[in-house]
Amino acid sequence: MEKPGSGTASPRPLIIERPDLQSRSQRLISTTLTAFFWALWLYLWLPVVALVGWWLGATRFYDEMVRLEGYKPLVELLGWYAVCIVALAGSLIVWALYNLFRFRGRERRKARPLVRVGQVAEHVGVEPDTLLAWQRARILHVMHDEAGRIESVETIAVPSGEQGAADAGESGPETLLRDPALA
Repeated sequence: MEKPGSGTASPRPLIIERPDLQSRSQRLISTTLTAFFWALWLYLWLPVVALVGWWLGATRFYDEMVRLEGYKPLVELLGWYAVCIVALAGSLIVWALYNLFRFRGRERRKARPLVRVGQVAEHVGVEPDTLLAWQRARILHVMHDEAGRIESVETIAVPSGEQGAADAGESGPETLLRDPALA
């Protein structure tokens, strides 16, 4: 005969591994007990904390903040900080709401116009085929003059094993200029 509980069905997971299986009252009791025992653990360490604080001069802090009521200016200063934070947050919320109402339903952004190789070649002052060759090259050495215009371009050869196949069908001044980062 088989041993009890050795059936093919998998056993129910333990509640400690699946806290979502706990009822609301079990979760409340578990959280309360956890908080209580953490507090008890911290309470047991209080003598060590007090000893370290005394060794580091925490008695001076007690004298300044409690006996001489130094906490009052601190509370007042924290109140002013809270006022500034609320004012800044409020101004950002008002600005966001203003922009929401002003631009709701209107898309004012536009796509950039496409630039053709012929346009760029004309701007740079070279033939479109030359610009396409530069575009296909893996490494270029470009020299500029004082005004920033291109003086000379040297294509540096890459070993044949490293260079991929050239894109077919891209020639002529009407070809779109591709972003080298996307290539």
